[in-house]
Amino acid sequence: MTLTKSLLLGTSAALLAVAGAQAADLPSRKAAPVEYVRVCDAYGAGFYWIPGTDTCLKVGGRVRVDMWYTPAKNAVSHRSTTGGAGTFISSNAVDQNGWYARGIVNMDARTQSAWGTVQTVFALRLMAASGLGNTPPGYTGGVFAAGNANSATIEAAYIRFAGFTVGQAASNFTFLPPYQYHAMVTAGFPNGIRQLAYTATFGGGFSATIALENRAELTNSTAANTLGANPFTATAATAGPNAQRLPALVGNVRIDQSWGSAMLSAAVLENNATFGNAALAVVGNAGPRVSRTGWAVSGGLRVNLPMLAAGDHIQGWVAYGVGALDYVTTSGINSNPPVSANWLGGFLRADRNVTLFCVNAACTVGGAEQTKAWSAAAMFTHYWTPSLRSNLIGSYARIMPGSVTRNTAWANGGLSNATVWTLMGSLIWSPVRSFDIGVELSYSRLNQSLPLSVPVGLGTLASVSPSNWTGRVRVERTF
Repeated sequence: MTLTKSLLLGTSAALLAVAGAQAADLPSRKAAPVEYVRVCDAYGAGFYWIPGTDTCLKVGGRVRVDMWYTPAKNAVSHRSTTGGAGTFISSNAVDQNGWYARGIVNMDARTQSAWGTVQTVFALRLMAASGLGNTPPGYTGGVFAAGNANSATIEAAYIRFAGFTVGQAASNFTFLPPYQYHAMVTAGFPNGIRQLAYTATFGGGFSATIALENRAELTNSTAANTLGANPFTATAATAGPNAQRLPALVGNVRIDQSWGSAMLSAAVLENNATFGNAALAVVGNAGPRVSRTGWAVSGGLRVNLPMLAAGDHIQGWVAYGVGALDYVTTSGINSNPPVSANWLGGFLRADRNVTLFCVNAACTVGGAEQTKAWSAAAMFTHYWTPSLRSNLIGSYARIMPGSVTRNTAWANGGLSNATVWTLMGSLIWSPVRSFDIGVELSYSRLNQSLPLSVPVGLGTLASVSPSNWTGRVRVERTF
């Protein structure tokens, strides 16, 4: 028995020795190294290296909840080119409160190259809305009891490389951004506009940009006003398809320094419209195409006021244009009569860049005129404490249709000159960084006259020059 145990133990030892020798001859297999996420400090806080790449990525987002109240007002829908007085809209059928719940995801990826930084930005907004929060809200959109809706919108999607910007980014014309949302001014989400732009950067904070912007996204560039009976004819002009033929050309020069910033900008665009009148038909029922050149110029200034408090600043913007309402009155924080009418009620108007009319009774000759406008806006931001700040905003706009439009009865499409002004104040408390709880109050007034006549009966039901106010509460967290 002892001999047997000795033989077994000896054999086992020999086998282990041989196996160990053979294992020593085999290539070793080491565990793959773990790639930990590393901070990328080349582009500021929040960037990390994407493992296994030479790209830095910043991922963030925002959750925003808005609740607001706007008293409902009687309104008369916009006039008809066929001689209608408009449709009365009772305030009983109009929403006067609204809710928004928004979630926004932002991604910013940057890679260094021999030509400079390649930047890719993407921002997606998901939204649930009800009542006045639903879009398009209010009278001019023809939505009075808007119900509930969910939607997804791309706020930004662009690539920047070697000075070029390609994709959806902020317009190169606007200086003041839309700080407030769904107050009684035009400001909406800064969705940007699809574009091809080049920016040259010089020393001392100077830069210049030239861009082609997608004018098909501009509300006033996709439709034309038409007139019925006017000083020339009793025949109504009708609009056919308004094809988008050329992009808008936009440029600016800008300076950014420690004291603040300033910018001058200009835009040139082509306003297209087609007569739909049979008497003017050249192909089928499509009449001749009207083409007019619209243009706009603007100037903006921001001055930092650290002598008052850290973060304090005042900024302003003024713009003028012909046939360019999209840039003059519907960008930044400007007031705008058609948009303000979403909240004001009264006699509604729908100004466009260009208006069509017939020049003779048979409508064998067509005419067109562009709408002029100018606007001004200013904003003062003050930090009462590092966690409590306020905004005070004032804006003014004047819309000036052509002479034929002003001398045509309202019931036949005529529009007078109009002014709209807005005052808004907000108070925002930030208990922790990037967490805001704010309240906002705004007041707006539209001044206009109805060309030639007030529709019988309707003039006693709705105000020609209405005013209204809005109160809003916002809770927002950015990360």
